[in-house]
Amino acid sequence: MSGMTFREMMQRLEEITASLEKEDLELEEGLRLFEEGVGLIREARQRLTSASSKVEKLIGSMEEGPGTEPFELDGALPGEE
Repeated sequence: MSGMTFREMMQRLEEITASLEKEDLELEEGLRLFEEGVGLIREARQRLTSASSKVEKLIGSMEEGPGTEPFELDGALPGEE
């Protein structure tokens, strides 16, 4: 499952949901699909949590503003000698 993109995971979950909604589904197949779906949901939740954490860090770094380290030039500016 980890080789799937998030979009592929969501598409697979939709397929599983459609299959589980069928009335003629055998019990064993239904359980297998349900187990696969639970695994996909767990992985998707982990990816969303990770993405959310990254977004929060990026927003936090934007709110802190630019760093206060001094900027130094390697050479003199034009007109300064």
